[in-house]
Amino acid sequence: MIRAALILLALLGLGACANGEPDIRRAHNACALTRLAEVPIEAREHMLFTQATIGGDPVTLLVDTGAERTLLTEAAVDRLHLPRDFQHATRTFGIGSPTATWDARLPAGIVLGGTHFPVDSVTVGHFGIDHVAGGSADGLLGADIMLAFDLDLDLPAQRITFYRARPECPDPTPPWKEPYLDIAGVTARRDRLLVPFELDGARGKAVLDTGAQVSSISQRMADRMGLADDYMADDRTVMAHGAAPDQVAVHIHRFREFRVGPTEMQEPVLPVVPMSSGMGDALLGADFLQGRRVWMSFSTQRVFVTPLEHGPWIAVTRTAN
Repeated sequence: MIRAALILLALLGLGACANGEPDIRRAHNACALTRLAEVPIEAREHMLFTQATIGGDPVTLLVDTGAERTLLTEAAVDRLHLPRDFQHATRTFGIGSPTATWDARLPAGIVLGGTHFPVDSVTVGHFGIDHVAGGSADGLLGADIMLAFDLDLDLPAQRITFYRARPECPDPTPPWKEPYLDIAGVTARRDRLLVPFELDGARGKAVLDTGAQVSSISQRMADRMGLADDYMADDRTVMAHGAAPDQVAVHIHRFREFRVGPTEMQEPVLPVVPMSSGMGDALLGADFLQGRRVWMSFSTQRVFVTPLEHGPWIAVTRTAN
């Protein structure tokens, strides 16, 4: 697991100007952008994939901000001849049963977009990622790598740009010419960003999850809203799976309104799935991100998105009654 390192240079000046100019300079330096890597991505059926190399061998990774740690499948670990770390095991929680496996060590780290990331170990998934969006993947590119930086996820341009984190910047806005929306109230927990939402008047926190094809809510959130199983008995049921080898049945329920910041979706049809408490109340997935440019900063807990003129999620302006 890595974290972005921010080196602060203390400039000690005698006879500082009375107009506060040194403070202005410090703020400017704290907000300066340093681009570290640009990584191409490919969108297939609302899922994002990128190419990387481990020890010189190519791997395909699913870009997944909802995964706490970067993960490789057991098949990929065997193919790459990676040593196992028998001192560290990781329990994987998600949809379905929890699993536990020994980690794998990466003596050479991971190379993304020609940039070396000194990751020393990864989780090993006791399941395959086959036939995902018409293809397969060797693992997940998780939040332990991505959210150590300020991220520019540009879906129309099909790329992710990694910037050095700016935790001391008082106004860490994205460096875009395009208009953007500020999603207020974002928090962070366990290496993931939680975005506030409102569903039919009930409020919750959703994990911003690039690995989820569709947004969904947890059974815990449904219980808070009074949606018991018998209330959803007539809903369509589908089988779903996540970071676990088994599948579970989930209800597909129609709601009235789903709001995230200044955006809303009318009459959304959302899966209601069993998820662990660490996943928050919901997953905010690809249906929200599709067609947008997204700025994600874990260090400052800020999320900005470009507005959409068309589609299920549109920006709205409301006036007070």
